[in-house]
Amino acid sequence: MSEKLNQEVTRRDFLQLGVTITAGVVVPPVLSACGGGGDSSNPAPKETFVEPLTIQSQNGVLDVTLVLSYLTTTLPNPTTGQPQAVHLRNMFGTIPAPTLRVKVGDLLRIKVFNSLPANPVFPPPSTQFPPPNTQQPAHLRYPNSTNLHTHGLHVYPDVIRQPTSTDPGLYGDFVLDDPNAGIQPGQTRQYEYRLREDHPAGMFWYHPHLHGSSAMQVGSGMAGALMVEGPIDEVPEIAAAQERIFMFQAPIYDSSGQLESFSDVAATTTGEPLFLINGVRRPRILMKSGEVQNWRFCNAAIFNMLNLSLQGHTFYQYSHDGYPRRTFKVVPPLPDSAANPPATATSFPEAVVLGAGNRTSMLVKAGAPGTYLLRTMPVQVGRDAQGQGAPVLPSDVVAEVVVLDDSYPMNLPPEPLPVTPFLAPITDEELASNGGLKRTVVMRVIASNPPLGQPGNYPFVGSATTALVNPPATPTNELPDWVYQVPTSQGPTTIANKVFAIGALLTTSSGNPPDPDLPLTYIPFQSSKALTQTVALNAVEEWTIVNMNNIRHPFHIHVNPCYVVAVNGVYLAESDRYWADTLPMPFSNVQPTPGGNPNQPGAAMTSITFRSRFLHYTGRYVMHCHMLVHEDMGMMQGVTVT
Repeated sequence: MSEKLNQEVTRRDFLQLGVTITAGVVVPPVLSACGGGGDSSNPAPKETFVEPLTIQSQNGVLDVTLVLSYLTTTLPNPTTGQPQAVHLRNMFGTIPAPTLRVKVGDLLRIKVFNSLPANPVFPPPSTQFPPPNTQQPAHLRYPNSTNLHTHGLHVYPDVIRQPTSTDPGLYGDFVLDDPNAGIQPGQTRQYEYRLREDHPAGMFWYHPHLHGSSAMQVGSGMAGALMVEGPIDEVPEIAAAQERIFMFQAPIYDSSGQLESFSDVAATTTGEPLFLINGVRRPRILMKSGEVQNWRFCNAAIFNMLNLSLQGHTFYQYSHDGYPRRTFKVVPPLPDSAANPPATATSFPEAVVLGAGNRTSMLVKAGAPGTYLLRTMPVQVGRDAQGQGAPVLPSDVVAEVVVLDDSYPMNLPPEPLPVTPFLAPITDEELASNGGLKRTVVMRVIASNPPLGQPGNYPFVGSATTALVNPPATPTNELPDWVYQVPTSQGPTTIANKVFAIGALLTTSSGNPPDPDLPLTYIPFQSSKALTQTVALNAVEEWTIVNMNNIRHPFHIHVNPCYVVAVNGVYLAESDRYWADTLPMPFSNVQPTPGGNPNQPGAAMTSITFRSRFLHYTGRYVMHCHMLVHEDMGMMQGVTVT
């Protein structure tokens, strides 16, 4: 491929450069056998579901070069659903990006060519506090620099071969660039991932992950499915079922069809865009009565949750995130009445709940002929100050399923289903025999009271009542980089006047012996004091993730998946334990003490406890909130396996 490193890529050039395949093959979508033909006076409905472009490994290798550039296209308006011209950062020429399909044991090579324009020029950094509205935190100044994360893959996480003046280097799943580095405009980077023979087979995905630019890039639609095939796909009944990839995305842009301000992605926490499936608003899916299809869902939004239910049909979930189950999790449909709960409702029934970053795979057996709605039902993303059911994402129709009067009987597979030994349960005995080490990690947003710019002290600046670590005073005061002040012309967002951080230890505010009520320190990831969890290779540990906010932060850890064993301190029955890599946190019922400090945490924290085996790979990676605005603002912490 001719790399025009310093030239503008025109539309025709981009179509030529978008995807170059060195090893692999483009697989055309499987066309549905339904639709068309029949009585011309009463034609069957047409399917409008669009399968993403698929690139399949061949002879054990998938080697592609993929280009990042701007794309001018038409998308449904995020609030009205009507067509609108947009000009967005794009990953490889389509929304979503192509589906990459490999097998366990394959070699996956991806070269990323960043053809985005130079990063914008911002006013010089200021150490003034409160920061002026024109101030942009240092790590948010590089919206056109990037990198690549293969979400959920168990692969080498670090730099394989360091770049030199004559060697561009070679990278694993490396996301720890300084924001002013990454893959800068005009640069390329070669990634390489060797999938082990025992790697889980399932749905993963890939997206940019440079700290500070993740939300704007993924929020533009820069993401694609990454399918790993293995024994589960060879089960005859699953192999016979038509597979459909559902990339749920909610692209974000302003009234001009562009996304050039961090404030626009920050505002998604109060006004949610509509979901698209593979770039289409409310596609129509055709099935035959009795047919079994294999639906693979990925929530690639940067904030929204999904609560998916199909009228009149049961989901037979056989994989969560990318990790197969031995037995189906049977999820019946929610009643239609659940789509419009009373305004006074404080809780909402859940079907298939996917936080940002979650995936699931399930079989669907078509019922009687008719038209059915695939909906995301109302779902709570948090609680209000009184512990009630707010905020709530409302119900929305995301697709229409038409079951034709054309019998096509198919069977569900028998249980148990094949599962790789890599996903063997982590028992109490295994944990104890490996030392039984336990850690606690705390996710917390800390607000300023009063808001920045108003008279008074700012209690989140390192005081004991908030336990936020003091910013370094030299070489410059870091605090302006810990908060985001919104330019007045862009209106308020929910992230202004807040610090997003992860705590390390549970202790009392005075530093005395451990107490579960108060972490010692909270530190945003961009701080020079940011903490790293250091873990020994082959260790088996139990970690508890504590949520101290009234929002369901989706916790995500790279490289090594989580075996969930407890929720809110209550250990699950062995049959209810499961593997995942992205965990929407439970609600927190923390309420301010009357007349007290509204930022003071109480004892009613919520938590998820998981166990992990830190196998096969040393190196550096991260764990973070997958509400990507929170991650970009600091809710992330490093992990180093030695």
